[in-house]
Amino acid sequence: MCHLRDLTQKQLVARKEESLEMGGYFICNGNERIIRLLIVPMRNYVMAYKRSSFLNRGVLYTDMATYIRCVRPDQSSVSVKVHYLVTGSANLAFVLRKEEFFIPVAIILKALVEVSDKEIFERLVAMGGSDGKNESQFSAQRAELLLRETRRFGLFTRPQCLAFLGSRFRVMLDLPDRLSDVAVGEKLLRDYVFVHLTRPVDKFNLLIYMIVKLFALVDGMIMEDNPDSLQHQELLLPGHLLSSFTKEKLAEWLSRTRELILRELKDKPTSVHLDDMNFYRKIFDKNSVPIGRKIEYFLNTGNLVTRTGLDLSQAQGYTVVAEKLNWFRFLSHFRSVHRGAYFMQLRTTTVRKLLPESWGFLCPVHTPDGSPCGLLNHLTKACSVITEVLDDYQKVQAIISSVLSTIGMIPSVPMVAHPPPPAYITVFLDGKVLGCMRSNAVPAAAGYLRLLKLLPDSGVPAHLAVGYVPYVEGSTYPGLFMWMQPARMVRPVKQLAADAENNIELIGPFEQVYMEIRCPDGGDAGRASQKLGSGVPIATHEEIYPTNMLSVIANLTPWSEYNQSPRNMYQCQMGKQTMGVPMHSFPYRPDNKMYRLQTPQTPIARTATFEDYCMDDFSTGTNAIVAVLAYTGYDMEDAMIINKSSLERGFAHASLYKTEQIDLTSLHAKGDGINNVFGRADSRGGKAYAARSKNDANFVDEDGLPFIGTPLKEGDPYCSVYNKVTRAVKLHKLKGSEPACVDSVTVIGTENDEVQKIMVGALKGEFIDASPFQVTTANKKNGKRSKTVVDEFGEQLVAAGFNYHGTEVMYSGIFGTEMPCEIYLGPVYYQRLRHMVSDKFQVRSTGPVNNLTRQPVKGRKLGGGIRFGEMERDSMLAHGTAFLLFDRLHTCSDYHTTDVCSQCGSMISPLMQTLKTSRMGAPSSFDTPLSGNRRRMSCKVCGTGKGIEKVAMPFVLKYLAAELAAMNIKLTLKLSE
Repeated sequence: MCHLRDLTQKQLVARKEESLEMGGYFICNGNERIIRLLIVPMRNYVMAYKRSSFLNRGVLYTDMATYIRCVRPDQSSVSVKVHYLVTGSANLAFVLRKEEFFIPVAIILKALVEVSDKEIFERLVAMGGSDGKNESQFSAQRAELLLRETRRFGLFTRPQCLAFLGSRFRVMLDLPDRLSDVAVGEKLLRDYVFVHLTRPVDKFNLLIYMIVKLFALVDGMIMEDNPDSLQHQELLLPGHLLSSFTKEKLAEWLSRTRELILRELKDKPTSVHLDDMNFYRKIFDKNSVPIGRKIEYFLNTGNLVTRTGLDLSQAQGYTVVAEKLNWFRFLSHFRSVHRGAYFMQLRTTTVRKLLPESWGFLCPVHTPDGSPCGLLNHLTKACSVITEVLDDYQKVQAIISSVLSTIGMIPSVPMVAHPPPPAYITVFLDGKVLGCMRSNAVPAAAGYLRLLKLLPDSGVPAHLAVGYVPYVEGSTYPGLFMWMQPARMVRPVKQLAADAENNIELIGPFEQVYMEIRCPDGGDAGRASQKLGSGVPIATHEEIYPTNMLSVIANLTPWSEYNQSPRNMYQCQMGKQTMGVPMHSFPYRPDNKMYRLQTPQTPIARTATFEDYCMDDFSTGTNAIVAVLAYTGYDMEDAMIINKSSLERGFAHASLYKTEQIDLTSLHAKGDGINNVFGRADSRGGKAYAARSKNDANFVDEDGLPFIGTPLKEGDPYCSVYNKVTRAVKLHKLKGSEPACVDSVTVIGTENDEVQKIMVGALKGEFIDASPFQVTTANKKNGKRSKTVVDEFGEQLVAAGFNYHGTEVMYSGIFGTEMPCEIYLGPVYYQRLRHMVSDKFQVRSTGPVNNLTRQPVKGRKLGGGIRFGEMERDSMLAHGTAFLLFDRLHTCSDYHTTDVCSQCGSMISPLMQTLKTSRMGAPSSFDTPLSGNRRRMSCKVCGTGKGIEKVAMPFVLKYLAAELAAMNIKLTLKLSE
């Protein structure tokens, strides 16, 4: 339990926490880490789709299968697939300890309930269609092929099928020998086949449905479901992931404890006393599996180390640091959803597409650029996630089943076939087959359930999802699907058939696809001009606000509908990179790096979301009066000129806080004791400082700690550590080229000052690298409404003493004369980015180079050079600065002179060879004391050195020639005078 839970704002401030602390994260090694929301397949819903990877399962497997992700009440899940084989049969697949197992589906059917082959055949044929059409014949043929699988193994009864399964999975399940094969088979079906259902007959009905839907996909009766659509997805919540992970680790601990007890019984049976607590304490001491440390490792790294895989497709990237660069960035971490680390590696763009099913749930503009584009999305402002688990789940399930039975549903009866579609469709509740209903009665039943959702005393939960999929030939498989379990996304809409006082209904992505929802701005998709009976569906619901389709960050942009669409996307990203006021507890936080804007202001143009999320308490910008110059020689594109006096008076002034940590325990060998303390040598009576003592004393006090407010530059000491044994002094000096100022000193530890932290705040830079918050409005606003707005604000400007149109007369700062044209002035909310010019630019002609290419390395910290790419090259050529281009790309980069053979044109064949000569100058083949060695360049190909020439070239060209030669490709040069 968190000790900050249920505290008031005053109590939080008294504990040196934020007054608006909302929690939801873990503090790991001083960092605020969160478990990110991941998109996973929707629970307890059967999907039919095609995947080419299914062909890798074996020779007989096709690319078609049905899939369902089953979730237990403890929120752990097991996925089940039914694969279609080229023989016409089908296999059921599930994963056990990261291994996939395939079982003929007929064996599973007969192992679930005591049923005959005839009953299975009738169920499959009836649901596939019993009106004599082709689909009925197709289902009958495939059903007969399925039933032949059990005869191949000699299995005819339920005990035989259970014993068959138990004998083959006993080792994998690690069950004792005292259990029979039948009991092992029952446990396999209970723990790994449709784990969200408890009754075997319910599992039987669901498996029949999966097989029939698979046959419909194979026969072309239905289209495949899209697993990348939000309609078939939900979210993996942090609590659900932690509970599943903890459950597995506890199971491993119990298994290890069981092994230790059995070992004691085998080795020392006389010393085992199962009624003695000391015996169990001894076993527990041996079984020192640190479950807490494993959870801590998961939170620190985001790596999921499991034995089963937890039915997830990735093992890394579950946790991220909730950076507090500003309030925008910190808040967006809790609203972000990720598709998964696996999809980052895929080259296809299918999973990144923004589909219509995401309307109202995922923001269309709030997604980053680059590799995570389309994979890292953000929930809309109105979207929320269901976390409630119903305590009286069975009671609510019975109420819904009773309501449906009274309005025409035929309840599911064991071993009784359901009427087939299209006359009847199946009714589901959380993946359980409740029964079937006539197709023409389902729309009214769905509407009645929606009305009951709005009534607090109806017993139907308000977040119940009611998805009616009508029968359309060649479309999705029909049915009435309902969910009331957690991890679902919901959003509010107005229900037009309900009373105005209570008409807000929560809907999910699945049901939204088949609903008629109109927009409040008048866009009714032509419904208003249609009449009943015309075939055009009538709207049953209405959006509450037009901006509900945008995320919280996107809702902070005023008049976003007048912006170009990229501008809204840029603001969502740039707004999270601005300097602001991310917190109020600066003196009490030892973060490694923090940014702070010294002149925070609230924007003049703002939206209602600013109030909803307390944006004024964590401002991110400053209001600046900007003059817009156009059609003159003064305008600059995507840049601005800042008044010098404004800059000198602190316009957009910001500070960077860094933390330097000195740990005294790491400065001595293990077991040596505490010999290092903070202090100066002259104050401890140690060795004299000599000539540098006076200079260092200006920075470090007698206690070895820096003076508060001391300005520091590179190489200045900020801490002194004194060794009591050697009486030596070690100074810790400031690294980096940025000047700094000591803001605060925090000592952590005992009286011996074992650990000490220093928080250093960097001084302000001289460069401001940002541009005003760009709002590109439409050039024309039509209608009387726009003219009315202009008149209203124009009259207010005149009343305040300004020009009606917002323009002003200005004077030239160069000539002092009045400008002939009036200049438009207006306030702009200026957001200063954390990227500063002094951190970006680097100019160099000498410095470290890459050992392989001999070109300058990149990175300012490494002393590298700025990237000079194709666009920079083209700009040089366009300006006619050929010599400057030569200097940048050749002389100051990887200038190199090499020997080239003018006869063969090779630059790698000229080599230095040793020519042995006698003292008389004649060549000699004998190495005698009278002979000497002379070296000269010679071409190995031509056998002579006459055509060797020195040529200046980039070294990377020679490197390229060597790489091509390794692939048997020859590169030759033609030399000319």
